[in-house]
Amino acid sequence: MAGEREHIREIEQVLSGARSVRDDIVVQSWLRCIDTHRLDPARPTEAYIVPDTQLREHREQSERLIAIARSGLETLFKQVAGQNYVLLLADAKGVTVDFLGDPLFMDQLRTAGLYLGSEWSESRTGTCGVGSCIVTGEAMTIHQTDHFDTTHTPLSCTAAPIFDTKGELTAVLDISLLRSPQPKVSQNLALHLVTASARRIELANLMAQMHSEWVLRFSRSPEFLDVDPEAAIALDASGRILGTTRGGALLLAQAGGVDWRLSSPIGQPISRYLDMDIDDLPNLTRGRPTEERLVFGRNGSALFAHAIEPQPSSGRRAPAEALPKP
Repeated sequence: MAGEREHIREIEQVLSGARSVRDDIVVQSWLRCIDTHRLDPARPTEAYIVPDTQLREHREQSERLIAIARSGLETLFKQVAGQNYVLLLADAKGVTVDFLGDPLFMDQLRTAGLYLGSEWSESRTGTCGVGSCIVTGEAMTIHQTDHFDTTHTPLSCTAAPIFDTKGELTAVLDISLLRSPQPKVSQNLALHLVTASARRIELANLMAQMHSEWVLRFSRSPEFLDVDPEAAIALDASGRILGTTRGGALLLAQAGGVDWRLSSPIGQPISRYLDMDIDDLPNLTRGRPTEERLVFGRNGSALFAHAIEPQPSSGRRAPAEALPKP
């Protein structure tokens, strides 16, 4: 109880304008919880699991993404095997539509909300990995007492957003612990892993949706270009951008010297951002050595690129095959 009172007092101090040692992303979420969501830190609430009928609706709406992301979830789960992590895939409303966890702890996981059908929207749950990631669109770790609601302060939740090919947040990948070491830095590796997995899921989604168009992958390192690219975009036959991964949108904005928050690349010609056009794509396929597949941004930056030719519908690859190796 003393710990709960101390936590509530800290939130009240932040609300009154006192300086905090918390990350700014946590402070801003606490303020939203009070000012926007009208939540009360003195009134903790249990984790909420949506009814089965609602869960089916959420899963049906996310069916395509669940299928594409499943391979990435299983790979990540193997990477953290034996460390008691739970993986959640939540939709844009914060409802968990897929998850992986240790069967030995299912009752505890359900009680804690680390379970299929749990809702982690910030408006319901307060500051949390999934909900705050949805609001900000940024990867983050919400560690123990970073959580607004004292019900969730034992947890450590690390989340990364997943964007669709048009730049809209479509899901959140979260890796959580029922109990974790006290230092927040203990979750730095988890943050790296979940961010990398989200990037690969976005790439797999773009490859699955845009298989009949030119796809251009990018990396700052030639060694990783063909196995684990940093970003990708899809182009139509005229060289206009049809879709991107989040990394692709950021890369184009940087190369073109524009603010990614104010200018979408969708529908723009690739030549606006890079010193190339559609006729250059055949020279960027695997027929040339990786080191020779360089493209230059309008700002002078250099990137290694891999162009993938449009694939006929009959030759469409399965989503899992679109995931690069970790």
